[in-house]
Amino acid sequence: MNADSGMGELELRRRLLEFDRAVTLVHPDRAFRLVLVGGGALVLLGCLARATDDLDVLRFPSELLPLMEKYDLSGRVLAYEDQFAYHIDDRQVRLDIPTRSVECFVASLEDIVASKLYSDRPVDQADVRRPEVLKRLDWNQLDRVVSDTAGSVLIPRRHEQFLCNYAKYREEFHR
Repeated sequence: MNADSGMGELELRRRLLEFDRAVTLVHPDRAFRLVLVGGGALVLLGCLARATDDLDVLRFPSELLPLMEKYDLSGRVLAYEDQFAYHIDDRQVRLDIPTRSVECFVASLEDIVASKLYSDRPVDQADVRRPEVLKRLDWNQLDRVVSDTAGSVLIPRRHEQFLCNYAKYREEFHR
C-alpha cells in the first residue's frame, strides 16, 4: 500500500482505519496502542499541511510490525528513540479516530518539535519553522520537553548539538 504522492490528513486517518480493520481480523479479541511521531503526527495534529509518505510509529507491539509495513506505518523510528524526551508517554494526545482494536496516539507537538531539532534533515528543519507549527507551540512546555531529553541521552555529543539547535531555534522564533 505504498503511498504514491504522499498522504494528507484524510488519507492518514483512512490508512489508520484500514490498519485497524486488518488488525481486528487477525487479532479479534485484542487491543493495541500506537504512538505516532514525525511529520505524519504533525499532520494528524493539524499543525502541518504537507503530505507525508508514511507514518512513523514510536511505540507499538512487535506482533503488529508485519501488518504495519503493509499500511505504510514505519517502526524504523525506534532507531532514534534516544532523540525523544524520556517522559514522552506523559504528553501523548489521543487521536479522535473510531478504531476497534488499535488505539492511536500522537506525541505532543512539543515532543515532535524537539525530536525534529535533533535531526539534520532539511525537511525536519523546515517542519519546525512552519508558521502553523510555531503558532501552536507552547514554549514553556517545549522548555520542559527539552529538559526531559536529558533522561534519554545515549550519545552526549549528539545531545549537546541538539541543545545548541534548540538554543538557536528559541532565539530565532521565541521573542
